[in-house]
Amino acid sequence: MTSAAWSRLNERFWPRGERHDVWMILDGGRSTRVFETLLESSFLSSCLYSGFISRALEASAPYLVQLEYEDRQTKKLLERAWGNNWGVVLRCDARMETLRGHLRSFLIVRDPKGQRLLFRYYDPRVLRVYLPSCTSEELRMFFGPAEQFWTEGEAADELLEFGMDGSKLHRFAWPLNGSERLPVTKAQSGEARSPMRRRPGMLAVRGEQMALFSAAAEKQFEDWMVVHLNKFFAQKCSSLGEERLRELIRYGIRRASSYRVTIRREVCKYIDVMLVLGRDFDKDPKYSWAKETLDADIDPAVKGTSLLSATRAHLRAVAQF
Repeated sequence: MTSAAWSRLNERFWPRGERHDVWMILDGGRSTRVFETLLESSFLSSCLYSGFISRALEASAPYLVQLEYEDRQTKKLLERAWGNNWGVVLRCDARMETLRGHLRSFLIVRDPKGQRLLFRYYDPRVLRVYLPSCTSEELRMFFGPAEQFWTEGEAADELLEFGMDGSKLHRFAWPLNGSERLPVTKAQSGEARSPMRRRPGMLAVRGEQMALFSAAAEKQFEDWMVVHLNKFFAQKCSSLGEERLRELIRYGIRRASSYRVTIRREVCKYIDVMLVLGRDFDKDPKYSWAKETLDADIDPAVKGTSLLSATRAHLRAVAQF
C-alpha cells in the first residue's frame, strides 16, 4: 500500500480525527494470516461466532475489530488486508456488544426456499454486490446502527463507500492514489422489487440476489482462470487473445457442467485439458478415452482429476513413439 493510499484511507475513515467508531469485520477463512495477525496484535476484538468452537473454526471465524486512528497496528493490518479481500470496514458509534449482536444476526439467512444459509457478507466481493440489490427495508435492517460501510473495489486501488441517504443507498468510489471522488449512480430504494416474507429477526435473501451472487462468483472464477491459463499456457493464451480466451473459459464451464463437473478445482482441470487436447476434445474420436472417463460412473467431485490423470498418461504414451 502506497503512502498516498494510506493517507486516503485515513481521510475517509477518520475525517474528524481520532474517534473510536471505525471497525473492521475480518474473515479468518480467507487466509491463515488473518488469525495470525489478530494473535500478534492488541486490538479490541470479538469473534462473531458464539459458544464453544473448535480451534480450527476459531482460526477461520469472522472477527469484529476496532481500528485506531494513526495507529501502527491498524496500518499493518490494512496493508495486509487490502487487495486480499480480508474483510469490510464500517463506521458505528455503538458499543462493541451492541454492534456485535447486530452483525451476528446476519450470519445465517434464509434463501427463497426457506433454507438456512451461512451469509458471508463480510467478504468485500459479496457486500459490494449485495447492498446495491437491497430494498429500503433490507437496507435499514442491514445498516442498523452503522453509518457507513467500506470495501475495496474490484481493483485494490479503489475504495467503495456505502451509506444511507434517507431510504436510498448512496455509493461513491474513491481512488486511493488520486484526489478526486468518482461518481457512482445512486441505487433506487427498490420498493418495486419483489417482496419476500421473512421470519422476524432473520434476513431473507431473494431469488434476484442469489442470481447476482452466482453471476459475481462466475466472473471471479473466470478472472482467476485467465490468470491461471496465462501462467501455465502462456503461448496459447497469447495467440488466442483475452476475448477469445474468456469465451473459451465460459464454453469450458458449460461443457464441464454437462458432465456434472461443477466444483471449481475440477472445472479448472477440465479447461486445462481443453488447452492441451483442443476445445472439443470430448467429441473427438481419437480421444475416446477422455469421453469414457467423463461418462464413467464416478464421483463428479474427482472427475476432473481423473480426466487430467488420463490425459497425462496418454501424453506419456504418445511421447514414447
